Amino acid sequence: MFMFPDLSQLQRQQDLKVDTDGGCDIWDISVVSDTRLLVTVWDWRMVMLVDSQTGGTVAHITLKHEPLTVCMWDNNMAVVTLSGEKKVQFIDIHGDSLTLGRSLNVNGDVWGIARSEEGLVVSYKSSPWLEVLAMNGTVLHRFKPVAGRDVFKCPYFIATSADNMVYVSDGGTSTVAQLDSNLRVTKTFSDPMLQEPYGIISVSADQVLVCSHYNHRILLLCPGTGVITSILDKKDGIKEPYALTFSPSQKKLYVVPDRSGRVQVFQQQRMT
Repeated sequence: MFMFPDLSQLQRQQDLKVDTDGGCDIWDISVVSDTRLLVTVWDWRMVMLVDSQTGGTVAHITLKHEPLTVCMWDNNMAVVTLSGEKKVQFIDIHGDSLTLGRSLNVNGDVWGIARSEEGLVVSYKSSPWLEVLAMNGTVLHRFKPVAGRDVFKCPYFIATSADNMVYVSDGGTSTVAQLDSNLRVTKTFSDPMLQEPYGIISVSADQVLVCSHYNHRILLLCPGTGVITSILDKKDGIKEPYALTFSPSQKKLYVVPDRSGRVQVFQQQRMT
C-alpha cells in the first residue's frame, strides 16, 4: 500500500555543487531517475543532466534562449519553457545524453509548465492566464478570470497532482490557486507565511510543497483542509528558495536557492 511520505521529518544532506566553474543561475529542477536530475541554467542558456549524488554534470545542451521551467513528460523526454520565446522546447533523454527534440508554438510569453492527463498546462506572464495544450498545440482549456477578482498577477510555477488538480503559485498575489482539469478555480490558499511563492510540486493528492521565497521557507499545503505548515526554514539553511522537486523512491527533496549554482538536499528520516 502506498504511504504518504512524512514531510515533517526531513534531514539536511550535503549540498550538490552543480556550478563547478563558477557563476550560474539555476531556475528549475526535475527528477529524471534515482541518479539523475535535470536543471535549467538561465545565464548559460543551458539544460544540464546532473548526477544526483555528486552534482557533477553528466550531459548538457545549449539553447538559443534562456530556459525557465522544466517538467518531465516521461523518463525519456522533458519539456522546457523559454524566456522571450513563444514556444516550448522538447528535450530527449537517451541514457546519459541530451538532444533537442521538436518545439511547440504557444500563445504568448510562457513561464510555468506541468504535465496533465490531456497534455501540457502552461502559464503566461505577460498576460496572466493559463492554458491546457494538446501535444499538437491545440488549446483544450483556457483559464477564464473570475468576475471582480484578480486570481493571478504573476503565475510563475505550476504543479499537477495525481487526482488531476492543477496548482499555481502566484508571486503577485502571494497565493496558491487550485484549479480542476478544465482550469476552473476551485480554491485559493493564502497564509502570512506564504510570501512571494515560486516553485511548487505535488507530492501526493493531499500534499503540495511550495517555496515561500521572501519568507525563506518551504511550506506544506494540505489542500483537503487548507492547512499550511512550515517544514523547513532558515534554521535548516533555507534562504530565498526558488525551485524544488521530490524523489518519492529516494525520499529526497531537492531545493534550489535563488541565484545559486547549488542544490540543497533533504532526505526523509527513516522510522526506527
